[in-house]
Amino acid sequence: MRGYDYRTGFQQYSPSGDFLNYGAQIRFRDIPGIIALDHDGIPMVWYEDAYYYNPVTVAEHALSLYGRYTRGENTLSAFRTAVDRLVSLQDESGAFRYTFQYKYIDTVLEPGWTSGLAQGYALSVFARAVVSLGDRRYVDAGDRALEFLTTPVASGGVMDTMASLHGSLGSFVFFQEIVNSPPSYILNGFMFALLGLYDWSQLGGAKESARSYFQRGVLTLSNILQYYDLGAYSAYDLQHITYGRAPHVAGEYHQIHIYQLHALASITNAPELSATELAWRGYVD
Repeated sequence: MRGYDYRTGFQQYSPSGDFLNYGAQIRFRDIPGIIALDHDGIPMVWYEDAYYYNPVTVAEHALSLYGRYTRGENTLSAFRTAVDRLVSLQDESGAFRYTFQYKYIDTVLEPGWTSGLAQGYALSVFARAVVSLGDRRYVDAGDRALEFLTTPVASGGVMDTMASLHGSLGSFVFFQEIVNSPPSYILNGFMFALLGLYDWSQLGGAKESARSYFQRGVLTLSNILQYYDLGAYSAYDLQHITYGRAPHVAGEYHQIHIYQLHALASITNAPELSATELAWRGYVD
C-alpha cells in the first residue's frame, strides 16, 4: 500500500470548505474508454456498452469545482452547471438511480439501483450550493436526498442496521453503498454518507433530522471500526465476515479511510475515530 498519501485529504473539516481538498486533488478529463466529458464539461463514465452519468462522479466533479472556487478560481458558474446536472439525475423520491447494470460480489444490480454513497455526496454538494448560490431548489433537492438516504432498505431505501453482522448490533444504523444480501457494509461509502449528513445538518434544510442521523451514524462507526481492522491494513467492506471470504483490501481505500476518519474526528472529537486513524496511519508510515 505504499505510494498512496493519505495526507492529501487532511483538513480541519468545514461544511462550506473545499470538500476533502477535492479542489486540489480532482480534475476530470477525456480518457477514451473510461471518461468522456459532455458539452458542459461534465464527466460520463464508460460501463460495458456506453457512457453513463454516474451520480457519484458528477458529485465529485461538482465538489472539485467548488473547491477550486474556494481557492480563488473562477469556477462558480461551472459549479452551478454541475449542481443542476446532479439535480436532473434525482427522481421524485429523492434517489439518484444508476441507469446501468453493476455486479458486486454475488449481486447483480439492475438499472435503477441506488446507493448511500451517491445520496451522501449529493448532500455535500447541495449544502455548498446553498451557501454559494442561494437557490431554494437546492434546499428542496437536499431534503429529498436526505429523505431517501434515511429510508430503510426494507422500504426500498439504503438505510440498514448492523443486525446481519451480529444480533446485538441491530440498533445501529448503517447507510449502504451497495444494497445486497447479506450486506457487505462498505466503509468508505458509509463515511461519505456521514459527511453528507453533517454538511446538511449545518447548512441545509432539514437540519435536525440530518443531525440526528449523523449522530446515530457516528455512534455506529465508533462501535464497528474494529471489524475493519485487519492488523496491517483496513478492509474495504465486511465480506470477510458476512460472506466468509478473504478480506477485501485496496490500498487507495485505506488512504481514503484515514482522511475520512481525520475529517470526522475533527468535527466530533470522538476518541475511537482518532485512535483508529492513528493506528491505520501507522500501517503505512
